Amino acid sequence: MIKICFCASQKFRPELEKFMADFQKIARKNKQSFVIFHPEFEKKERKFELSSEKMRLQDASYRKAIPGVVYNHLFRKVAQADIVFIFNKDGYIGANTHGELFAAAITRKLIFALQPKFLMGNYPKDMYEEPSASYLVHDIAKTPKELFEKIK
Repeated sequence: MIKICFCASQKFRPELEKFMADFQKIARKNKQSFVIFHPEFEKKERKFELSSEKMRLQDASYRKAIPGVVYNHLFRKVAQADIVFIFNKDGYIGANTHGELFAAAITRKLIFALQPKFLMGNYPKDMYEEPSASYLVHDIAKTPKELFEKIK
């Protein structure tokens, strides 16, 4: 059974959850099963999720929890996955997702992304292209159906 690890910025939690749910519906409809590893986002108010990582790190409980969450996702989920999908909406990739992408590359995972460009910085304004990240991605899948078709 194929194991897929989905990675994204906390900013995109609702969009990623919908993408994963749609992917699972397509898989079920086609009688395919996948093990899905998803980020363990701490559900907080939307304003907090949309803030920059710099701002989120000012919250003491977030700051205390984030190393364990990142470690768990990198070393338990990415390490076990066969495929890693980077949900880089609008090209944006945060620091933690950037780390997950490099962990996936170093462990020779098959890597897909939503968008071909990788932008870092302050979303949605003041972003810059991170060119090295795009070289690690094997293919682009802009929809759940496209991802399913590429990996089934």
